[in-house]
Amino acid sequence: MQVFQSTTGWQIDARVTPTDTGHHLLISRFIATAKRPEHQVKFSGTFSTDELQLLRDALNHALGAKE
Repeated sequence: MQVFQSTTGWQIDARVTPTDTGHHLLISRFIATAKRPEHQVKFSGTFSTDELQLLRDALNHALGAKE
């Protein structure tokens, strides 16, 4: 799990886990100050290695990184 945005009251994290058909990408948030704190899935999907590399390339391009 990689937390990429947080405050004292909440956090957003991402996880990539291998599966039999590719990689499962899960983006969730955790609100510690909620009545019943729990992780809430914001995005979930299974992607091939090539698809994740394309996503990485798109993020790098958006951030101005050299490919």
